Amino acid sequence: MKNEIENQWLLSALSEGVKRSGDLIAQITDYHGGPVTTEYMLTSDIARELIEQNYEVEVEYLNRRIITGLTMRKSGVRKKFGSRRTDIAVLMSKVVPLAIIEVKIGVKTLNKIKGDLLKITDTIRSPKPQFAARVRGAVVFQVHVAGSANRLHVRQLNHAVKKIEKSLRTSLRAYKKAHADFRFTLYPLQSGDEGIVATELEPDGNGRREGHATRYYAVLVRSKQRAGGAPLKFRQLKAQSSN
Repeated sequence: MKNEIENQWLLSALSEGVKRSGDLIAQITDYHGGPVTTEYMLTSDIARELIEQNYEVEVEYLNRRIITGLTMRKSGVRKKFGSRRTDIAVLMSKVVPLAIIEVKIGVKTLNKIKGDLLKITDTIRSPKPQFAARVRGAVVFQVHVAGSANRLHVRQLNHAVKKIEKSLRTSLRAYKKAHADFRFTLYPLQSGDEGIVATELEPDGNGRREGHATRYYAVLVRSKQRAGGAPLKFRQLKAQSSN
């Protein structure tokens, strides 16, 4: 079990997770595709992908369980998390946090995920530096644009999605300024025009299936503080906490 998750590995796992959901939607819509309508479907598919990569994964994990006697700063306040939960937590030895992941659908502006970003940064600020600096946070979200009279073709749908993506990047740059102790980076989880489908006429010419753009992104979050020194083994950390 590694004691740190690299960005590229996490992005790859998140991409494969959302692909599981997208593939299922494609199968049940005769490969026309469409949006996922429940966050739990995405959550479970991402969790399953992480589990298959041999990581310890918990779903709907209480944030206060991440902040233990082993991991909490001396000035930490564990009770402030109350019943707040993380959609997906990746752990080492069941207590050391490696990644905390939130999932959202119906996103078109950064306001929709600001609460998730804040929950992640609040959680990452609470452990000791040697833990906090290694935790990856991620908000995985779906952007859906429905077809219309002005959005019949892939090019038009792609243009609409790119406008939303540009707005998200602009808003994220402004958000960073108020949270300068963290890095926030937006990544697409699909390539090319994946998830973008033009309006299709029915074979008999009667009616049509509206096109859509259903795209997935992740904002990765990481503390700028340094861990300091070489990573410690779990038994070393446990001994250190009892001193």
